[in-house]
Amino acid sequence: MAETIVLRWAGPADATSGSTYRVERTLDWSTWSELAGGQAATSPYVSLTATLSAQATYGDTGLTLNANSLSASGYGWLDDALIQWTGKSGANLTGVTWHSGYGVYAIGSTLAEAHESYTDAGVTPTNAAVVYRITHIDAASLESPATYCWYFYPTIPESRDHCVVVVLIGADLGVAVQSSVNVQCYLTTDDQFAEIGGSHLDANRLAVNTVTTNALGIAQFQCWKSSARAGKGGGAAASYTFVLNTAAGPLTVVAATIPDRDWVLLRDIGA
Repeated sequence: MAETIVLRWAGPADATSGSTYRVERTLDWSTWSELAGGQAATSPYVSLTATLSAQATYGDTGLTLNANSLSASGYGWLDDALIQWTGKSGANLTGVTWHSGYGVYAIGSTLAEAHESYTDAGVTPTNAAVVYRITHIDAASLESPATYCWYFYPTIPESRDHCVVVVLIGADLGVAVQSSVNVQCYLTTDDQFAEIGGSHLDANRLAVNTVTTNALGIAQFQCWKSSARAGKGGGAAASYTFVLNTAAGPLTVVAATIPDRDWVLLRDIGA
């Protein structure tokens, strides 16, 4: 299905009047299409910023900031989370909507207003995501290091009790995107389920619990939400273990809780 994707990003510290942005897109990490060769930067050029003066949790409808420096409404990046707000009360944001991210954001985290944007219409994701590369070019034609934006388009959950866990090998590990990598997902034993059993989840059946990352380094798993299961005999819900067989060696990540969402990034729930 064709999607209309709106990119939003923060102007870097060296952005000025006369700066431009080059916007590119890839569906497979090897072929990049130029969407805009020289989109003009917009005032205030350098993004307005503030920091959290109180801890924030994904889903909060208000954020407490240290300074009254942001616009009355707008979008911004709080670490990996794109948020939108519709009002302010002093320095604090109200009417907050979270468009990405998950978990807890610490005091002192920077919120950078994302006043730059580009609309990409009629794009069809083919590898569970679309990746954009945004390059700032100053008035003297000097290029800054590129910024990458990921738009995830995961598969549909198998039921209302499932959450699709998206494993990305590359961008969130500080290494290059790695395709054709085996990723395993399992529970220690199937008897950790109370109402539902399934030998496909057992650690002894790793061969059928293995998914190979696609061209964008993505593997997906249909995991039961923690709210939809319970440990046998009323104990705690079982954790999922993920083993990422990266080029640098195996990396094991444990997800103690699978949230009540249609999908989530492993990097946001794993430890």
